[in-house]
Amino acid sequence: MTHFLSRFPLTALLAALVATSAAAQAPLEPAAASRLAAWQQVPEAAGELVYRGTTFALNAPTASAEPLFRYTRRVREQAGERVATHLTQTPSGLLLIAETGTFGPGYALQRFEAINQQQGYSGSAQLNGDGTQLVFKLNDRGQSRTASETVSAPVVSGPTLHGFVHHHWDSLAAGQSLPVRLIVLQKMQTYGFDIRLESTERTPGGHTVFAVTPSSFFVRLAVPPLRVVFDTASRQILRYEGRVPPMQVLNGRLQDLDARVEYETVTAGYQ
Repeated sequence: MTHFLSRFPLTALLAALVATSAAAQAPLEPAAASRLAAWQQVPEAAGELVYRGTTFALNAPTASAEPLFRYTRRVREQAGERVATHLTQTPSGLLLIAETGTFGPGYALQRFEAINQQQGYSGSAQLNGDGTQLVFKLNDRGQSRTASETVSAPVVSGPTLHGFVHHHWDSLAAGQSLPVRLIVLQKMQTYGFDIRLESTERTPGGHTVFAVTPSSFFVRLAVPPLRVVFDTASRQILRYEGRVPPMQVLNGRLQDLDARVEYETVTAGYQ
């Protein structure tokens, strides 16, 4: 523990504790806490660095805004499958959230796992062999629960959403709308979204924008459409706008955060 704490200035650690205290009423279960601590020490264990993301409040001015969070995407191979991990940190470097998606060809999700220190929960969502049943396991503030859901559309998660859009680029560019089910682990359920092409620019430096819109009218009242912006020529991710896993502290309380995430790509192609 002394080695872990020594990596952060005392002021930064205290600030992080204040930011998380509104939600962390109970510690993470030990295995999840150990896994998060291990990634804090050696993030390279999660795989090859694909990109870095810097998270701002959605309406914050581009030039002068201070980032609220930073995260990295790392990908590794495991028994013939690919595992993508998103590690979200405070600006001072304290790891708060780890989300992992295990997927096959076409970004077909097989398993999603999350450890959320900010809100005090961890768990998983596992698809069965034919992809029709999703089984949830959740430990939320020390309380363990399970649930299941029958799904008929492709299931996506934070670590697989952009890749799913990227993989289906040509179909979406041709005008097709794709329904998906997005996992919300803390609710132990999925929500329906529709992915479609919003706009494209084929000039040098042009952008292609895909909209990910809640299928339900009632969900649309609470969650605005998500937008994923790529460079048209290279098909590299540039920006994301919409709801993100970390929450923002306002007036001492955690609030849902609609954000703008700016990406710095490291690898030559999207992974």
